[in-house]
Amino acid sequence: MKKIFFLLALLAPICVIANETVSLEGLTEPEWKDFVPPAYVDVEEPKGLGKLNETAAYWYKRRVEFENGIQECRAIEAYDEKLGCYQQLKVKQYQQNTEYNAKIEAQEQARMGPQEMFDRTDTMLPIGGYLNNFTRFQPNEFR
Repeated sequence: MKKIFFLLALLAPICVIANETVSLEGLTEPEWKDFVPPAYVDVEEPKGLGKLNETAAYWYKRRVEFENGIQECRAIEAYDEKLGCYQQLKVKQYQQNTEYNAKIEAQEQARMGPQEMFDRTDTMLPIGGYLNNFTRFQPNEFR
């Protein structure tokens, strides 16, 4: 009988710890560093001439919105609602990243101009061919 009580005394704290671990499993707060380029993880509010840096201002604004969202999620008491709030926050950040990347890519395409202007296959090919033939001959070996 003493052995049973001894085993129960040993297992009871382990069961309590396991229950706490299970109830907290899956409930991890999203971190800002998972959604931002490494250069803007610790972005500060642009001041003075820094206000001209639109990229830093954009990431600072997103960081403030993200931190406000985290605070709102922390205020929720129910486990399922808190988990849902964190998931919505993650989805929102991923959507904003997708939109931002599409915007940057569109700006790059607009800046580069039409792609056929930069196609080197028809403009550079004859020059490259002449240069290859020219360098193949030595000075006194013309045929």
